[in-house]
Amino acid sequence: MRRSYSKKAVLEFTQMMEMLLESGLSLRDALEMLTGMESGGASRLGQGILERIRKGASFAGALCSMKSVFSPVYRGMIRVGDKAGSVERIFPRLSCYLEEQKKLRDKTLAALTYPALVFVLAMAGAAFLVLFVLPKMEDLFGGFGGPGEKIQRNINTIETVMLSFLYLFVFLTIGIAVLKTLGKQYPEFALSVDYVLLMLPLAGAFLSFWESLNFSFAMEALTGGGVSVEAALEEAEAVVSNRAYRRALTKVREAVYSGKSLSSAFGGRKIFPPCLSRWIAIGEGSGKTEKVFSQLRNYFQDEIDRLTSQFLILIEPALIGIIGVVILTFVVGIIIPLFSVYGNII
Repeated sequence: MRRSYSKKAVLEFTQMMEMLLESGLSLRDALEMLTGMESGGASRLGQGILERIRKGASFAGALCSMKSVFSPVYRGMIRVGDKAGSVERIFPRLSCYLEEQKKLRDKTLAALTYPALVFVLAMAGAAFLVLFVLPKMEDLFGGFGGPGEKIQRNINTIETVMLSFLYLFVFLTIGIAVLKTLGKQYPEFALSVDYVLLMLPLAGAFLSFWESLNFSFAMEALTGGGVSVEAALEEAEAVVSNRAYRRALTKVREAVYSGKSLSSAFGGRKIFPPCLSRWIAIGEGSGKTEKVFSQLRNYFQDEIDRLTSQFLILIEPALIGIIGVVILTFVVGIIIPLFSVYGNII
């Protein structure tokens, strides 16, 4: 049985399981009580897990079979708890993990919604002007001669410039779609593209901090749940979406298994923020490597908040400036010459 569940349903399921297990119920009893509640997606999710358990699967096995629903970190922590015989101790950490991830997603989405909406409206307005308004104005002023021909040339220039931007937007959209298609067919090509994205001046820094935040969050949750650093590295790789960053983490894990310290395995790799190896070295020196991931998570979260705030501060005046340039172009190219035409008619 394949069903799609939202992140909200997974969070609700985790929070309810946390409360039910804290009351002293067993996993099976908690699932049965959950499925009897009117709780929407969480209840259906519990029912799907319970059906798998009734067919002979363990709780961890049931969750691991639902890869499209539960994230790699979620499944990894449940596996660890199942092996240790203390799954109920994992749910509070999972609940905290999902809540923090939700806050971060909501904040980032809220920050990007306004500029994305303005951009879409601007592109729609430009397309409307180019396809419907400017051609009619060009025909209208073409018969006036003199100043009218000047207005016609100005309109033609404005139309050409706007068409160029529209063609560029369409080209970029098609290019992104082609890159995604090639990435699915050729993994090495996708790896190269992801590496280039990480090397971009501004967007690359934001992406690197985002992936480092996800990695640190996963390491904090896993090591805090009793997983060794070496085993947590393997589980944490799966939460990273950028292939180049994930490949670098694989090399770090291999270096750790070969006997290197974690800080030296991270050191010297340009793909990671430099602070990552420095903070881990401090944790190793103090004998508290596990706790340093909490500090790293806070650091990267603050950095993402800072970059997002700077983006919002810069994007608003930039949008106002672009709109001002467009209006000024229409005034200088059409409105002012229009007064000359009106004067000639009088």
